[in-house]
Amino acid sequence: MLYPVVDVSGWEPARPETIGREEKLWLREPGAPVHSRERDWLFKPVIVPANGNRQGEDWAEKIVCELGELLGVPCAEVQMAVRNGRAGSVSRNVAPDGWNLVLGSLLLGASSPDYLDGELRPPGRPGHSPEAILRALDGIDAPPGTALPDAGTTFAGYLLLDAWVGNQDRHDQNWAVLRETADPGRIRMAPSYDHASSLGFNLRDTRRQALITNGVAAYAAAARAHRFEHSPGASRSEIPTLVDVCRGILRGRPAAAYWWERLESVGTDRIAAVVAAAPGMSAPAATFATELLLINRRRLLDVG
Repeated sequence: MLYPVVDVSGWEPARPETIGREEKLWLREPGAPVHSRERDWLFKPVIVPANGNRQGEDWAEKIVCELGELLGVPCAEVQMAVRNGRAGSVSRNVAPDGWNLVLGSLLLGASSPDYLDGELRPPGRPGHSPEAILRALDGIDAPPGTALPDAGTTFAGYLLLDAWVGNQDRHDQNWAVLRETADPGRIRMAPSYDHASSLGFNLRDTRRQALITNGVAAYAAAARAHRFEHSPGASRSEIPTLVDVCRGILRGRPAAAYWWERLESVGTDRIAAVVAAAPGMSAPAATFATELLLINRRRLLDVG
């Protein structure tokens, strides 16, 4: 059974989205209370660049959301969507009423003297390391509605999900915490969001087919954690892989066994079914995404 595609043409605009460089728009779900933002959804249209290649941000967002649920990683709820004939996806607001979203850039800026805002494009992304993030998250609770013990365990799960799906875009505005607006002003980890840059979403089918024939493993191994701190003069090959970063963070931590067991519990058939349920994917896109997930799963479990 395919995932539904929700027609949001009639949904009222709630507000523009100012974070990020791509076109996005917050929409209010029909029937939602006027003063509530819990049922606001962020519409992100599929990008068709000048070369005419229709990218797969919509199915990538949906597939990663479903895989996150299988892993037990708290993620924003995602639906594939269409608005006025334009394909895309909608992601539900991760901030409940009474809570504000505080971006990782703000949290690190207040807690780490070595951090430089990623908006400035600083060479080497100083201060935006998994270790610095975990220090900033120390003592913070997990997202609402999850049984995970704390924010650090949750963020380790985000790194595992990124390594599995090949998401190289975990920059300092692509993770956040939630701050309660009323006293006592509690802070919790926010669910993970913005996973469109995954699963080879922007490849041409001709490229995917060539990789399927001979090269998915090499493509998987080339996924680098370039959004995290690294030597400013490092070549791409010298930047740690997503798998290496995940391994380094989980090594020796109490959360390691939990996350490896969660990944191992998601079998081949289930992975294939999650991908196959995405409407609009070409056969090469579906085959490539499935192969990438299977290869990365093996790579991660080999180091688990």
